[in-house]
Amino acid sequence: MSLIDKANELLSRWEKEVCTLPVPEDFPNNVLMCIADVIDEAKDEVQKLGLDPYDDFKDIAGNVESDLIKCILDHDEFLETLTSTYLTGSRYANDTKVKILAARIMSSAMNGINANAYFKEVEEDMIDLLYRWALADQEPLTSYAVEMLSYGETLCSRYHQNNMEVVSLLLQKLKGMYASAKSEYIAAHPTTTTIGSAPWSEDTQDGTETITSSPDIADNPLLDPTLVGRRNFEEFQCQAVLHFLLSLGEYQEFLGLIMKNSILKLLLNYISITDINSPIIFDIIRYLSALLCHKKFASDFMNYEGLQLLMDLPFNQRASTGISTCFYALVFHSTVMERLCSYTRHLIAPMMTTCLRLLKGKHESGRSHVTLFLTFGFHYQAIIEEFDKQCGLPIFFKVLRRAVDALKTPPENEVEVFLLRQKMKHTCNAVRQYLAGHTVLYAEHLRRVKDHQGVGMSPQIYTNHKALEIEDNIKTAYEYIQANAEFDTLWKPIDDVHSLGGFETFIQAFFLSETFRSTRYDASPCIITALTFLTILPRYQLKLTEQYQAPNGDSHTGIKMILQAAESFGNIDMQRAALSLIVVVVCGPYRASNMNLSMTPSQYSRKNSADDVMHKMWSAIRTNNGIKVLMSLLLTKTPINHADELRMAACKALNGLCRSRGVRQIASKLHLMSSGQLLALMREPILPENVETHSKFCTYTRSLLEVLFGVSTDKAANEPSLMNKMTKVDIVSKTPITFNKDEIYHLLHSSLLECGLKSTANALVDEVKQKLGKDLAVYPVKSEPQLPSTTHLMSPITPCKKLVIRNARSRVSSGCDPDVSSANLLSPSSIRPTTSKVPQKSFGVKDHMEALEAKTSQMYHPPSLNDLVYNFMRDQHMMCEHPMSIVPKFSLFREHKCPDPQPQLYEAPVNVVVRHQQRLYGVPYGGRNGRYRDYKYIFSKFKPYYTLRMDNRNAEDWENVNYTSCLTFSDYIVAGCNNGHIKVYKMTEHPPYFCVQTTESVECEPITSLVLSQSSKMMVSNSTGEGDVDRPNNSCTIWGVRDPGSSTEAGNSKDLLEQRHNIQGVDHAVFSYLSDDKLLCTMPEHKSSIVDCYTGRTVTVLANPPGSNGYYKNHAVFNFTDDLVLNDGVLWDYRTPTAIHKFDKFNNFVSGVFAPSGIDIIINTEVWDMRTFKLLNTINSLDNCLLKYNHSKDVMYGLSHVKQEILDHEISPSYKHVMGPFESTFKTFAANSGYPSLGTYDVGKQIVDLNFCRRDRLLVTVESTNEEFTQLWSGGSVVKLYLVGRSKASRDDDEEEEDEEEDDDDEDDDEDDSVDNSEFDDDEEVGSLMSEEMNDRSSNSSMSNDDEDEDEDNDSSGNPRTSLNFSVMSDSDDDHTQGRIV
Repeated sequence: MSLIDKANELLSRWEKEVCTLPVPEDFPNNVLMCIADVIDEAKDEVQKLGLDPYDDFKDIAGNVESDLIKCILDHDEFLETLTSTYLTGSRYANDTKVKILAARIMSSAMNGINANAYFKEVEEDMIDLLYRWALADQEPLTSYAVEMLSYGETLCSRYHQNNMEVVSLLLQKLKGMYASAKSEYIAAHPTTTTIGSAPWSEDTQDGTETITSSPDIADNPLLDPTLVGRRNFEEFQCQAVLHFLLSLGEYQEFLGLIMKNSILKLLLNYISITDINSPIIFDIIRYLSALLCHKKFASDFMNYEGLQLLMDLPFNQRASTGISTCFYALVFHSTVMERLCSYTRHLIAPMMTTCLRLLKGKHESGRSHVTLFLTFGFHYQAIIEEFDKQCGLPIFFKVLRRAVDALKTPPENEVEVFLLRQKMKHTCNAVRQYLAGHTVLYAEHLRRVKDHQGVGMSPQIYTNHKALEIEDNIKTAYEYIQANAEFDTLWKPIDDVHSLGGFETFIQAFFLSETFRSTRYDASPCIITALTFLTILPRYQLKLTEQYQAPNGDSHTGIKMILQAAESFGNIDMQRAALSLIVVVVCGPYRASNMNLSMTPSQYSRKNSADDVMHKMWSAIRTNNGIKVLMSLLLTKTPINHADELRMAACKALNGLCRSRGVRQIASKLHLMSSGQLLALMREPILPENVETHSKFCTYTRSLLEVLFGVSTDKAANEPSLMNKMTKVDIVSKTPITFNKDEIYHLLHSSLLECGLKSTANALVDEVKQKLGKDLAVYPVKSEPQLPSTTHLMSPITPCKKLVIRNARSRVSSGCDPDVSSANLLSPSSIRPTTSKVPQKSFGVKDHMEALEAKTSQMYHPPSLNDLVYNFMRDQHMMCEHPMSIVPKFSLFREHKCPDPQPQLYEAPVNVVVRHQQRLYGVPYGGRNGRYRDYKYIFSKFKPYYTLRMDNRNAEDWENVNYTSCLTFSDYIVAGCNNGHIKVYKMTEHPPYFCVQTTESVECEPITSLVLSQSSKMMVSNSTGEGDVDRPNNSCTIWGVRDPGSSTEAGNSKDLLEQRHNIQGVDHAVFSYLSDDKLLCTMPEHKSSIVDCYTGRTVTVLANPPGSNGYYKNHAVFNFTDDLVLNDGVLWDYRTPTAIHKFDKFNNFVSGVFAPSGIDIIINTEVWDMRTFKLLNTINSLDNCLLKYNHSKDVMYGLSHVKQEILDHEISPSYKHVMGPFESTFKTFAANSGYPSLGTYDVGKQIVDLNFCRRDRLLVTVESTNEEFTQLWSGGSVVKLYLVGRSKASRDDDEEEEDEEEDDDDEDDDEDDSVDNSEFDDDEEVGSLMSEEMNDRSSNSSMSNDDEDEDEDNDSSGNPRTSLNFSVMSDSDDDHTQGRIV
């Protein structure tokens, strides 16, 4: 029978006997005695298992003692009787045996209950009784009461005076116990000589004190084994005293009594005579560790050679676990640790041996205490050296791998999961601190080596016992290592970690930490910081570009994980660590410009390898959208206490990243840089307290602007002047520098003649003639040429920094690699804000000057002749007041000057009537910029014309049906509904033409968009359904569109749309432009496919490479020649199929479209060149807009997506990928170079969809009457038609307001599909005529970008209006009827 069964049987027996009358004679003694014996048996079994002594038994599943105590405590009646009747009740007030047995059971059960809650709920009489027993000499009740009170942590403040008395009494009792134990030890070891000779012996105490032995237990009849059990009561008595003293050991109020009684010496003596296998040895050491938390006791502990005593003890798992607590307590006292690392250095080796044995042991608490001890101990060089000497690093990683592997399949027990998470964090933190200590030591070693090599001396090796100032010196340390270490430098600690697979282990631990990142045991900051130290050396940085598989099966690169951590707002420690790692990998020394002609091939190879790694890291950062992450961090304002620090680190990282030519070109075009927004950030810090951090940010910002634009940004310079300089530099950088090389030959010939080198000059003439086939040209040269002031750049004593920046700007246009430039400028040591300090050397001035000259000769490399000429001509161009990007050839013998701007001639008038009259006289478009003014006049005006509502009165199935999409062609309006139906309206008829089902599935899914083919013979409807949260059930349907004329003549009007194919798993689909045979489908997981429209079969699948941009509103598009596809920011040639290029991501929504020019791609605000993949421009007005082109491809309509906060919190996850809903305004843009804005129109309601007719005269929208975004198409919706180029007259304002009120009113209207009409105004028909004429013109004509505002009404110009007839409302050229639906 198991112990649990015995306990249940005894409880049942107690229930039976307590209700029995008359009560048995031996009740309740017999039952209580049996229950207490069962508990003792459980304790013995648990002790044999050797469990962790620090574990909380009540949370350990499968523990016999824990399960038994829970079984007893779950019996509420027994527990209540035990407390209120047997202990404090009057019925057994004189029955001492019952009280002893009840106290014995309760003292054993205290570790299975919440003691603090118990003592709060129990009556005061119970607590008073326990204190009376503790102060009285009534064994065994005294020991049981002391054991029970040791669990009451909340009793310290409530019963302070009682505790003082109990502590004083127990200290004397502890001395008596030691005296008895000493007598027994001497009797057992009569020949020993160690007692009394140790520094902690009581014989060395000041004064004399008599210690009496504890009374003999055999003299007490109440200590009968039948009452107190078969276990050694003396051990229990000592443990009870130590447990009570331990509970108060951290309180300073009781330290006076402890010091007065010399308890520290007493404990050390007790340890010296106690057997290592004794149960009380652990309790003595545990109480000792509580005293060592106080500085005075820790100091005395070292003076008494207490650490030596602990190290001399044989290794015992239980006792050594208590010793680990002593180590952990000592590490927080700097004076003790410094003494340990200097005078008692010989003790570090046995300490480390014990620590490593505990790391390999089975006690989790000992492993945890040792890990924490080493974490703080790695601040001392002696601890690090001994740890390396005993090969402790493999043990650490073995512990870490076990925790990581266990967390991949976490156990069901929450306690075990908690312990695993705690172990992983503590181990990662210890390794991080170990690497940090080695980094500081290695940087100091390199610094000493470099200093002593300068004076011809070998470095002095020394060991410092002081703590390493890691937090203050760590950034300077790894920057110094990067700047001075070679590519193949051997650094043993880092090499050992990589050889042990530590990098991969940290990556797996980082994956697991994402699941509990919000808790206090988030190991992400420790892991990222450790990865930072592991990637200081360039040869290990490429590990960040490798793919690693997460526990859920996904694969990510290391650098992508770091960038995600950098932008994860809410965890400032992780962001700070991630930015530090990014700075390390992008701001390392770039040695391409440091090539010396005297280099050996091996030195050249090492430098070249480091530069290759740097290029790959720049490319990896860019591929994983690192520019977007860093740019967003520049604008962050949360958390407010750390925002200045975050943007300072981001700006520092951008300094290093912009050394790449591609990144520099993109960054210089971004709105944040080119608009002066970055300069505005330099005005003041976010918090005034962060002035020092903001000063560093300003330093990095000036350096960044100097790299991007070549402009020196002084502190006193104002923003307008800097913006003018940046604009001028941007124009100059685009200017191609061309010149006649014969002029260089002539200058060389003249210089050789002036130097008296006639034969060399003649040889130059002959070689030029032989190579070019002509004589050397003769140019007139003045005797004293007046060169511009910029010729100082040609001097060999020019500072390298100024030359490098100008050289970088020149090589961008000349085709050279500008990454070679500004290498030393942006190394970690140079971009860090420093103050100039004169180095103090012990050697002479001559030696110092020689060393300085040698260092300068290594840093400076003279430019080539082509560089000098380029710089000279570019500086001349920079001096122009109005520089131009297209100029004739430069000359070395003529001063260059760009012409001043001429006044604008033939500018088109602002007034549309005057402009129209000038066109009658042969002036194209009425003058310069006339075409843009015409577009702006027409496409900035929209007049509401039709309002089409859903007829939901006649059928119950249509009660909650709303419009969700729209389309117009010929004389028809096609509207998709949220029940999967399509309704087609003829503009001259009232009832719907016909209604069909979109999908063949049982559930009717909402139709999100309708797309018509170029030939108007096919249509595709896209629908979205409620599926999984990650991906809903989406599909598209291909429809055949019959000829409206033939269908009507045949009398079969319901066959206008014919369903052909249904394709499942498609988010969005569009037709190709040149033919109707291809359908481009956007699929889940950022894939796309091309489907044959006639067969419905998939022809090609384009799967984006790893690291795609992941736009929320991604939809794939063809280019206008149907040979390229843009999907999720990746450009594809689908015929191969191959991914051509991935464009950088700077937004989360818009995936981009092709521009009608055929050479541009517009992705949100960025305009990219398809030929060079360079960023051409950023247009801020396009931000977050879905672009749709009109039929002639000369005007763009922009619909603004809802904000990301609304998308994340208010819209169902199943509809997040749908294009809509949009905000209440749409914008129009000219689809030419510059993409200028034409106008913005506010419809006043949420836009669900927008479309337009083929002749650009009608605009159709679906507008929702629901103002909230909780559900995508909740509430009502209407289809509304607008006239393009028409302004709403003032007399129609009241009617329009009434229409809006009717939209929000009851849906059950008296009209069926009602339409609100408004007549045309005669004075507005000019705009429609202009629209008709412009559609007849070629859309390829260029139009200049002019931002000049124009009047929208012609009455203000004073010119008479021209009244022209216009009544065309349909797309059909034959059927021109004034559109009304009645």
